[in-house]
Amino acid sequence: MPDTEKVIQLSRIFHVTTDYLLLDIDEAPQSAAPAENNRETEQRAAEKQMKRQSMRMHFGWFLLIFGVISLSATLVGAGLYAQTLTEWRTNLGRYGTALFDSWILALFIVSAALTLCGILILIREYIFIGKE
Repeated sequence: MPDTEKVIQLSRIFHVTTDYLLLDIDEAPQSAAPAENNRETEQRAAEKQMKRQSMRMHFGWFLLIFGVISLSATLVGAGLYAQTLTEWRTNLGRYGTALFDSWILALFIVSAALTLCGILILIREYIFIGKE
């Protein structure tokens, strides 16, 4: 005969009655988990959701800061390159030629996209904070 305390522990773990364990009576496991387990599960789910939201916010801030820094560096690089030009091929002058008629345009677009993505992520997370 198994120890009574162990039978009770097993019935709690598997959410069945002790009769089900001892007498082999065909009954469905208890559908309602104890309220304590529900509270713990809900608390863990809430903590996990908050952690995910925090990670998304950190990622948004990273994209925003990295995007602004790279956008600034791209514009400064275009300005330095513009100083070396003796002729220009756009109506925007040396700086326009340096920015829009060279490979610097690709860096400018990527930097602007990173900045925009960071802004959009942060807007989404700050607007929908606590609404999920």
